[in-house]
Amino acid sequence: MTSKIYVTAKFTVKKEKLDEAIALMKNLTSTTTQTEKGCVAYYYLQSITNSCEFTSYEIWENENDEAKHWETAHVQNALTALPHLLETLPEIVKWKDLN
Repeated sequence: MTSKIYVTAKFTVKKEKLDEAIALMKNLTSTTTQTEKGCVAYYYLQSITNSCEFTSYEIWENENDEAKHWETAHVQNALTALPHLLETLPEIVKWKDLN
């Protein structure tokens, strides 16, 4: 049996690019959840104390589905757009459930 994969990414957006970054995140969320096999959950959290700070939270059925996510056109397009939107590089961590 394969385990679900949990992924978080913490990053900070440039203040002047906040609206553009939020639009990109909303598009990624809707496209990913509607089209990708194995996506259990996919969303972004915005800090209450710093509106430019975000954490993404993803749950995938397995490692293979999560790996395929990085190959999709919408993720590749987002990766191209990100450098001019971000203040800091994302800190990506993959997690597993202990149960």
